[in-house]
Amino acid sequence: ETALTSIDADVTQFATFVTYGLTNRLDVSFAVPIVDAELDLVSVANIERIGTVNLNPDCDPPTPDCLLVHFYDDDGNPGDTRIFRSSGSASGIGDMIIRMKGTAVKTDSVGIALGIDLRLPTGEEEDLLGTGALGLKPFVAMSFPHAKGATHLNFGYQWNDDSVLAGDVVRGIKGDLPDQATLAVGVDLGLSEKVTLALDFLGQSVIDSPQLVRSTFSAADGSTFDDIDFVEETFFTSRGSIGLKVKAGPVLLSFNGLFNLGDHGLTDDFTPLIGLEYAF
Repeated sequence: ETALTSIDADVTQFATFVTYGLTNRLDVSFAVPIVDAELDLVSVANIERIGTVNLNPDCDPPTPDCLLVHFYDDDGNPGDTRIFRSSGSASGIGDMIIRMKGTAVKTDSVGIALGIDLRLPTGEEEDLLGTGALGLKPFVAMSFPHAKGATHLNFGYQWNDDSVLAGDVVRGIKGDLPDQATLAVGVDLGLSEKVTLALDFLGQSVIDSPQLVRSTFSAADGSTFDDIDFVEETFFTSRGSIGLKVKAGPVLLSFNGLFNLGDHGLTDDFTPLIGLEYAF
């Protein structure tokens, strides 16, 4: 039996965050995402007749219902092909994040901040609303001001606990959710006093992660079929971002587009983002 399966996933996220300055160098942030996830699956299954033998001598003509072979029963009509469809959706709170960040160095030419993110597994992972694993991400953020704006460099390491998403969801067995090393390099260019252009490169190294790879299955009669295997390896994903920031008094509006630069990992070709920040 062979199957050609298509999966369409659509995830929309609305996040609310609050940042509070504990001192002039230390602040804490809370982020609460609301996630809407939709999944549609279509699988075309086909029975490959590579070893069919008529073991019933009274079968004349040799129709599938009298041959001792497998077939699909579609409302009483036997056949070799069957289309299976399934879909589902879920909405709710995703994984909440608590961030603590402090300024370590601040001069006219450079600013360096150290921070850590704590991700809480508050999203239902089996509904694709969260990871189902506790996460810690220490990071370093560096900024280099210049006449036209600022250049920034961020890097961190995301440690993840166990989750059923990395194990066996059906049996509820957890596995090690892969860790990630992250890198962000970008520049903010002031187009006017109120408008800023933002350009970023986002890189991520996913460590020892299971991946699907193409392979070939050879049947006993010499026939070959496309197949897939699981391998565990480290891979790198890269994305770019372009956007505008518009300041209107205490309000900052952000319009960003995130686009894929590689062919690794499960990523969208283009992801729009709209942000609204209010300072008080």
